[in-house]
Amino acid sequence: MARQALVVAAVGVAMLVNPSRAYAQAKPPAEPPNPLTTVKALNCRFPSATTATWKEGQAVAQTRTQELQLTVENIDVQDATAEVRGTGNKAFVSAVLSGWSLYFVENGVGQLNVTTVFAQEASPKKLKAVHSRHGYLQMQVGRFISEPSVSQNYGECEIVQ
Repeated sequence: MARQALVVAAVGVAMLVNPSRAYAQAKPPAEPPNPLTTVKALNCRFPSATTATWKEGQAVAQTRTQELQLTVENIDVQDATAEVRGTGNKAFVSAVLSGWSLYFVENGVGQLNVTTVFAQEASPKKLKAVHSRHGYLQMQVGRFISEPSVSQNYGECEIVQ
């Protein structure tokens, strides 16, 4: 008990002599800055994909090599807006920064696309990313009956300032 009192007294004296040094030693290490808070544009490349179809009621996934490229511009995390350009026309999307991930959400008729960029490098200056598409429009033409369309692409995005 006397030893604990001596340690507490020594720490108290150290804080009185140099309080900023004692606080600096007790402060936890700072987290690295989140690069996604200031990003304005991204060039994304997704070289592999997984798609799924339903066969006799069972989902069957297939992974394959596929080259998908997207450009995300005019990113404003404060206003939660961005523009995505990919295989089609430019789309105006919601940009949602949550923790260490930046999500771009596009919602169209029967379609939801989500691109997620993680604040973790896949390779130097390129961040890990995933692009998911989910769609379904119910229709039947003759014997053809539409099926849900789902895919997920894996790759990376380079920050373009």
